[in-house]
Amino acid sequence: MARFRSLAFYGYLALALLLGLARLEPHLTVRFSPVEIEDASPTVSVVGAVASPGVYQLPPGSRVADALAAAGGPLPQADTGKLDLALPVADAETLRVPFSEEGAPAPLGTPGERVSVNRATVAELEKVPGIGPELARRIVAYRPYRSLDELTRVPGIGPRSLEKLRPYLRP
Repeated sequence: MARFRSLAFYGYLALALLLGLARLEPHLTVRFSPVEIEDASPTVSVVGAVASPGVYQLPPGSRVADALAAAGGPLPQADTGKLDLALPVADAETLRVPFSEEGAPAPLGTPGERVSVNRATVAELEKVPGIGPELARRIVAYRPYRSLDELTRVPGIGPRSLEKLRPYLRP
């Protein structure tokens, strides 16, 4: 009888363990779709304190330093300390190399001057109409953006908000 009890106990324990493991098995299958990476060559405008200002087509994956090199390099009076030379350049972007004697940058947020969501600081983004301190922090936290349409990933920016911000922003 004792042997039957221990056998029944271990059988019950094995059954409970198997049923418990069956419940732990996930019921959903998650499939990831591949992300298409665009390998287009960006065309950028390099202006300001460079040897040859102009429009340049760069190889895919180019950085600000590559754009400066394409423009013949910075002039001796250029203030490259204000540039992040490691940032990737986007298509249709204007890279402005400041002169060292220039003062503060022009005020941001006017429709004629578009703010880069990939490069602007939180303070610069706050100057854009419709962007407050919290939204600016979220925009910076969700970087990088390949296009302005990716701003809809940021909580608080929907399609309507994006259309209102679009005249003031660039990737």
